[in-house]
Amino acid sequence: MTSRPAATPGPPGRGLTEGQLERPQGPIRFLTGGTGLPLVLCHGFLGSAENFDAWLPALLARRTVVIPDLPGFGLSAPLPGRHTARALADEVAAVADALGHPRYDLAGLCLGVPVALELARHRPDRAGALILHTPLLHPQVVRRRFHLQVAAFTTPGVFAAITWLAHRRRASDWYKRHLVEGPVVDPAAAQANFDNQLRASPRAARAWLRDGLRHDFRQLIASWPHPVLLVAAADDWIVDHPKMAAIAGRNPRAQAAILAAAGHAWTPASVAEQQRVIADFLDRVDGGAAAVPAAAAV
Repeated sequence: MTSRPAATPGPPGRGLTEGQLERPQGPIRFLTGGTGLPLVLCHGFLGSAENFDAWLPALLARRTVVIPDLPGFGLSAPLPGRHTARALADEVAAVADALGHPRYDLAGLCLGVPVALELARHRPDRAGALILHTPLLHPQVVRRRFHLQVAAFTTPGVFAAITWLAHRRRASDWYKRHLVEGPVVDPAAAQANFDNQLRASPRAARAWLRDGLRHDFRQLIASWPHPVLLVAAADDWIVDHPKMAAIAGRNPRAQAAILAAAGHAWTPASVAEQQRVIADFLDRVDGGAAAVPAAAAV
């Protein structure tokens, strides 16, 4: 593994370091920093480690964060084979192993949730508490219209056109505002997301998206022996939060936090609520709380 200081190490004064792990397919880039028990984070679709900049105020005083760019995204090389949640999870585990973290809590964002949960499923001796935002826990938790969008857009003939349009800012913004995120979007986050779209491997994106919506993690969440936080926005256009909360209700260690008056896009208000919910959850985990409320609106 080679490591070097980041040219832009995250928000000023946060002390993140950029590293690079050499893998057979090429390098995996990651950010790490903070203090305390390790927390490994898996970013969302077409994203990068910077997806979690908004969480850092809640995390860095409580956890040593490890945030890789998943293979094929950000500055990480794509895999030679299929980009399934399991294959991506193995690469995330390789980064944690290389950094000397035999045990860690896990977090995932949207399509990063299946990656985090595949890691938890296949390495349960490594994973502890789970923080899962917009969690794709089962096909029925994902709203039907999003399934239809993905099925249509990822057909081979259509996907090439979708990729071309995704590299055009106006077309990309129109799709996100009307079909995914809603009209209220932070401009800086929107620019970062578009930059990530330009870098993403289309082959990796299509395979990960199709695979990520097929998993059934209901039993894993119901039986997970460590605290679990599930977070979704009340007006999210992808996840059905009542179904998400029902899954959380099967495990006394799980909490479902519903962000009121928020959608899939992150606004300053929703970011502040996320930081508060995550900080409270981690403080309870560190305080040894055996159980958390099954559901809560914030």
